[in-house]
Amino acid sequence: MIRNPRIPHIATPFILASLVACGQSQDKVTSYTTLGGAESTGWGASESGDNQPGNADSDDAADDDSGDGDSDGGGGDDGGADSGDANGDGDGDGSGDGDGDDPPLLGTPTKENLRVAFIGDQGLGGDAVDVLDLIKDENAEFLVIAGDFDYDDDPSAWDEQTVDSLGEDYPVFAVAGNHDEDKFDGASGYQSKIVTRMQNAIDDGATCTGEPGANSSCTYKGLFMAMSGVDVIDGKSESADYLRGQLAANDAIWSVCVWHKNMNDMQAGGKSDDTGWGVYQACQDEAGIIITGHEHSYSRTLTLTDLGNEDAGHGATGTADLMVVGQGSTYVSVVGLGGRNIRDYEADKHDDDTWWASIYTSNLYLKNGEPVDDWETESGALFIDFNVDGNPNKAHAYFKNIKGEVIDEYDITRGE
Repeated sequence: MIRNPRIPHIATPFILASLVACGQSQDKVTSYTTLGGAESTGWGASESGDNQPGNADSDDAADDDSGDGDSDGGGGDDGGADSGDANGDGDGDGSGDGDGDDPPLLGTPTKENLRVAFIGDQGLGGDAVDVLDLIKDENAEFLVIAGDFDYDDDPSAWDEQTVDSLGEDYPVFAVAGNHDEDKFDGASGYQSKIVTRMQNAIDDGATCTGEPGANSSCTYKGLFMAMSGVDVIDGKSESADYLRGQLAANDAIWSVCVWHKNMNDMQAGGKSDDTGWGVYQACQDEAGIIITGHEHSYSRTLTLTDLGNEDAGHGATGTADLMVVGQGSTYVSVVGLGGRNIRDYEADKHDDDTWWASIYTSNLYLKNGEPVDDWETESGALFIDFNVDGNPNKAHAYFKNIKGEVIDEYDITRGE
């Protein structure tokens, strides 16, 4: 058993009927079109083209995508609570303000009690398989992976592992990590495997645009996913602009931002400042939950309102067990315990941090602000249930390890 140190300052065959690749390289897929019948919506090409690789210095990528006229989607500054049509979808009765019992909608809701799993940094065999089995046992409706798939440059083995555990028809969304870059392209690369797994969701009504595994976005069962290959496939400013534009243009109540790498302050180990603050700030401004991998541990911040401002503690506020996500506030969670090795908390880099709610590493376990004395660190997955307790603006999340232990648990509320 591990004793907790003192913490001085922490208070395949394609399902696609037709696959069309466009772009400068015949190996790089920049957009997809599916011809799978009337029920298959497929990939749509980005209107601005800002999702294309090699545009890291482009400044016009997503500012034009934001759609200033309707970027608030869910009522924005109007708040939504005092307007029957605040959700902007023309069905004002959906907000339930006719009888005063139902919470006002802030946009388009997810499916009720939608459970989604999030992991990163997997590997092949062992714990990685146990994590996938956990996801199936927890009845998550789909999986989102924040990069670093198998560490062996073996897309086929990674895909086979996924199918063996979750099934051929299970929907999986994913972004590439730094260990996936070399085998990302080509007919048998990671990108092609991602498209095959995502086609299961597309056949079930998902709509997607952008470059699969990199800067792309999808809406599935009401959840909007803004995904990025920042500092892996895509440039920093390009990715920040892309995320901001995509988030601003959608009207989903719940949005999730997913990429692989980190800033040092936003993980509990020794990872460097890789992504820049732009991607974090874009998601904070546009009400996107931020989920990353890269560091092989689990961590979650408090609600943050000033990402990038270390002197202000990144605007950390509120209680450890309740996250508030809205325009101008979010939180960050690292889910790097998908099956690979587990790393240490690095005290010399983080003991002065004031923004952590929970940390789960090989040498430190902090749960909702309270140190846990004895524990065994195991791989696991983050699960988020959206639209719970009859409230479309409420979510509940928990991280469970492969031993069945709930390591972290908290509520999320969607603010204006």
